[in-house]
Amino acid sequence: MPPERFICGSSDITYDLGYICLWLKDFPIPPTFQIDEETLLKKDHFHVSLLCVKNVLEVKPELEEEIINCFCDFKKDNKFKFVGFTNEFRTASDEERKSVVALCEVLNLHKFADYLSEKIGLHIPHQPAHVTLYTRQQNIAIGLNSPEEMALKSKPIMLSEAITSVLF
Repeated sequence: MPPERFICGSSDITYDLGYICLWLKDFPIPPTFQIDEETLLKKDHFHVSLLCVKNVLEVKPELEEEIINCFCDFKKDNKFKFVGFTNEFRTASDEERKSVVALCEVLNLHKFADYLSEKIGLHIPHQPAHVTLYTRQQNIAIGLNSPEEMALKSKPIMLSEAITSVLF
């Protein structure tokens, strides 16, 4: 499923459903993952959420266009690049949703949060960089948009060699 709305003249950054995301290549991991006696499904596409814009809009709904413009201005001098996975994996749960995520590093992600905080006068937490690998419902992930949400909604897990060997 290809992304629908690229922003900032980019071929790998989108803005959709309230998130600015960096799209990644496919990872040839197994199509399903067994955890807690249930089967989760591999996502159809992989991305890293760079900013949960909809959370900012809950506080200041008039800022959507300014946030996108700030992002594009920042991106002119600061490249966003997927650096790699950190070897930390977590299972996340939120009501009926469940997913497996892999934490990762993205160049300039935290620098952008600090830049945007200064530009709009509202604290933007550092987004925990992660890639959702598997979900209970097909492609229905869980927002983990701050360190607090990561701690509240997820817990560490170990993944099999069949998965980790593909990611590293």
